[in-house]
Amino acid sequence: MRHTGRQDLDTIVGLVPAGTRVLDLGCGDGALLARLVAEQQATARGVEISEENVCACIARGLSVRHGNIEEGLADYSDGSFDVVILSQTLAYLNDPVPVTNEMLRVGRHAVITFDNAGFWRARWRALCGAGAGSTLVSGEPRVRSITLDQFCAFARQQGARIKQSVFLGRRGTVRWWPAWRARTAVFVLTRSGEEQQA
Repeated sequence: MRHTGRQDLDTIVGLVPAGTRVLDLGCGDGALLARLVAEQQATARGVEISEENVCACIARGLSVRHGNIEEGLADYSDGSFDVVILSQTLAYLNDPVPVTNEMLRVGRHAVITFDNAGFWRARWRALCGAGAGSTLVSGEPRVRSITLDQFCAFARQQGARIKQSVFLGRRGTVRWWPAWRARTAVFVLTRSGEEQQA
């Protein structure tokens, strides 16, 4: 259910205030980081597991570290960043709990995006017997199916507060029945009790 259009990138750029310190986990080829630097004048860093993508980021002039985010963020102290981003990566993590906790340790806000497994087309596909993810011969990594309700419950269990949420469909923002109509979800999390403004 992974989309190539990356509709969530425009939303993320709009959510990140100008001049902020940003860490992008699983930053890929640096497309989002480059936009944040150019459009929001962000001080941006990235962590990426693929050497090929790290090289692509460096070629763009970006500051990116080669590493596995599931091994922790010990290189960064508490509150090092204003915003930590995990875009279209949550579903591929073996254990999302420590990664999310680390995001909220090193950043004041965590921005997490994922494809909504409750989207009506995904439900219909599964109902028709086509499964909920990639085929067995696709070569794609294992992916979790995440619904909006599942993520909200997960955030509460981690002691996080959902500060903002944006739901995206083919034609833009989805305001009604997002559990069924949204293809992609964008959530902004903070630690419960924190009232900082993003």
